[in-house]
Amino acid sequence: MSPAGGATRVRFAPSPTGWLHVGGARTAYFNWLFARRHGGAVVLRIEDTDVERSSAASEQGVLDDLAWLGLDFDEGPREGGPHGPYRQSERLGLYRAKAEALLARDAAYPCFCDDADLERRRQIAHAAGRPPHYDGRCRDLPRDEREARVRAGEAHSLRFAVPRREWTLQDLVRGEVTFPEGVVGDFVLLRSNGLPTYNFACAVDDAAMEISHVIRAEEHLPNTPRQLMLCEALGGRPPAYAHVPLILNRDRTKMSKREGEAAVAVGDWRRAGVVAEALLSYLALLGFHPGDEREILTRAELLECFALERVGRSGSIFDPDKLRWVNAHLLHHADGARLAAWAEEFLPAGARALPRADLERLLEGVRGNLAMLADLAGELEPFLVERPAFEPAAVAVLDPAPARALCGELAAALESLAEWSEEGVKSTIRSTGAQLGLKGRDLFQPVRVALTGRVHGPELPLVASLLGRARCVSRLRAAAAGRP
Repeated sequence: MSPAGGATRVRFAPSPTGWLHVGGARTAYFNWLFARRHGGAVVLRIEDTDVERSSAASEQGVLDDLAWLGLDFDEGPREGGPHGPYRQSERLGLYRAKAEALLARDAAYPCFCDDADLERRRQIAHAAGRPPHYDGRCRDLPRDEREARVRAGEAHSLRFAVPRREWTLQDLVRGEVTFPEGVVGDFVLLRSNGLPTYNFACAVDDAAMEISHVIRAEEHLPNTPRQLMLCEALGGRPPAYAHVPLILNRDRTKMSKREGEAAVAVGDWRRAGVVAEALLSYLALLGFHPGDEREILTRAELLECFALERVGRSGSIFDPDKLRWVNAHLLHHADGARLAAWAEEFLPAGARALPRADLERLLEGVRGNLAMLADLAGELEPFLVERPAFEPAAVAVLDPAPARALCGELAAALESLAEWSEEGVKSTIRSTGAQLGLKGRDLFQPVRVALTGRVHGPELPLVASLLGRARCVSRLRAAAAGRP
């Protein structure tokens, strides 16, 4: 699957300047799926040459979120590998050597223009309706003048001498894309402080790490002609490129953090109680079509059907409600063991203290009311305390005299029940209701409220089984006495 017919190698290359964006998570997942489907390798590269904005804390946060998502890498800062180091800040010697090689072949040249002068000339070009590209002033300096000024220690950057021709890209998602001559001007490779620019470091690293496919967001498409030029100038074969559509806000603007919009950080959804499988499934189907009408796909199912040919070209709207629906579906269909593993960070202390089997059974009991794992504390509360707090809608349910009478009669019947079992409880509730002429809502809702303080929840026999005889009888008697 590689452009040269060799091994498939992809990379995910975040900048540690903040949290992991959901769009970045989708890009990482697409790379992971593509590589795993084709028996290839996934490389994690940290692009941290933005010294002022990069931080170790941000890098750790990105790595932690990727690990939480379950995306493993074959090479990277933690894994090591034959193409390391995997932080760009540790590869500066390589960039310098490649820049010197380009300089020796006149594919690059020193530029002595300072930032203020460059900005003034950009404004003049903009006012005149010309592209604000570098005007090539230092490109035409005589070689001996350049060398003398460099030897004298004059501050300078290193610019690439852009070839005067058009460039064509066969994008694996967008099809043929042509970049006409003059679309970019001579661009900087090394800044005056010796640090590489994004495009230069990216092209050098993709070649050195033998990346076969670059799968990234379409916002990087304007960078591609620069990288194609550099690949050719460095004597290498460019990787195959696939630019996937953006994830958008409701107003079809690029998804970013703004008032009233959905959370854009993976960590925000993680802390809210979305499980990784739900987030990955939802993100994957923003832009990718599996070929049928499935709305939720497991990782194994996506591995079977993922192909770049099925990635669309149009941006997709991020719908928080749809993500919550996907999450709720997975929670409602998970067994106790899976729920316990997912819920570890959200369990209240009382739940953590339960024997594992009891915890799993309890989680299965409340799963039908969960949309997010953060809902767990509230749903578990009636089963972990002596007396549950009553929600506002529940208080009025026990006001009518027949409701209180029902609770009193049922408390006595359950206390004398020969064998405490779900079937026994179910039968006792029905027989007590028949005795009092109550059925349906008038029968079941007062019992539920008395036992849990809620108007909705698990089936009553299961509630009784989870609470045990003593707590059921005690709560029913308290409700009968008008003191729930």
